[in-house]
Amino acid sequence: MSNFYVSEKTISERLHLLTDLAHETIANGTLPASVVVLRPHRLKYACEGYWLLNRAYKDWRIPDGHFTEKPKIAALQCITIVRYQPFFPLTMPVDTADVTQIKCNEIYALIYALGILETSFNPDTPEKIDLWLRILDVISAAKAYTLDPYSADQNFQINRPLQEYDTSIGDINPEDKPIISALISIFELLSTKGDLLRK
Repeated sequence: MSNFYVSEKTISERLHLLTDLAHETIANGTLPASVVVLRPHRLKYACEGYWLLNRAYKDWRIPDGHFTEKPKIAALQCITIVRYQPFFPLTMPVDTADVTQIKCNEIYALIYALGILETSFNPDTPEKIDLWLRILDVISAAKAYTLDPYSADQNFQINRPLQEYDTSIGDINPEDKPIISALISIFELLSTKGDLLRK
């Protein structure tokens, strides 16, 4: 990984952040241990996948300077969290009335995003709950087709240095572009209007 565009130390720090947040989310009861289980190895995929997706994103969007950095980080990390599903419901079939079961990864991803944006969102009114659920639905729609070559390797337990994906992960898949743009726009709004959501 020494030739990749970010250092092993940076990747390791992000993984520690994701891991600590996952354990905190369980410990504080947001995603109760009685409802979901954490699969820690998938946090590694979400972390490495972020840096691969980020590199492809930079080739697509960064030159136009349209989006701010923190909403972009939040959006791309949300997408890789949902792609690699570090949380899994303990009971099957899943209780579709329990949002913590059917949207556990989306909830975790949104908590991470709000931390990056340095804002908070307490869905304590019907209107805020509706907005919260709609944001979770948008996050759910993320597929990260761009990362298919990396995902295929992980499925076969093939561990390649990230720089070896220079060719196979070069461009953002066209099907990923709308959801990336939508999430960045949502997080830009949350970043600038967060004070209204806390009222």
